[in-house]
Amino acid sequence: LGLGVATVHRPAATAPKPELVEAIASEAGIGEADARGALDALVDATTGALKNGDRVAVSGFGLFAVSGRVATGNGDEPSDGSAVEFDACPEFAAALGIGRGEGRRAGAGSRCRKADVGIDAERLARETRTDRREGLSTADAKKALEGFSVAATKALKKGDRISLVAFGSFSISKRSARTGRNPQTGKESASNAKRVVKFKAGAELSKAVN
Repeated sequence: LGLGVATVHRPAATAPKPELVEAIASEAGIGEADARGALDALVDATTGALKNGDRVAVSGFGLFAVSGRVATGNGDEPSDGSAVEFDACPEFAAALGIGRGEGRRAGAGSRCRKADVGIDAERLARETRTDRREGLSTADAKKALEGFSVAATKALKKGDRISLVAFGSFSISKRSARTGRNPQTGKESASNAKRVVKFKAGAELSKAVN
């Protein structure tokens, strides 16, 4: 899956649209070629794992998972309707200033730790290596991951939308107050309105998981 152009979009039509790759390189202190290679590898690894039905945790960032899978009757591929969900890991949510209760933080942290596939610096470094390219060192892969999280945090806090062409886009949205029911006790409980990280899967990612 080629990355294409990864950009940070501001709401105003005349606002600048700096490359996400440039932002990562600047925050991480690495070259743009290495930043692009890391981002491509991150997108490819995440897409491949989601296509296999795995839950994917990107270190310090968040958890991706496929939901809405419906059996076709032969037990092979899911029918239309699969969607990719994203949940910010506690570190990322804290950096964004998105409030979580203690139980919510613990739950999010547990899900990130128990993901089927974890993409950390060591895994990312391996993913950047090919027959034609030496790839990143683990140290530079760690810088790239941290640079990605910092660049994403700064952009989202300013109200920008981060778009990784073909993979998907991230933005901050406000979730309305809700009333839910505890499945164990049957009691209703209300949750306050809150800000959340919204992820919208791109066409290529949606195609890959369906």
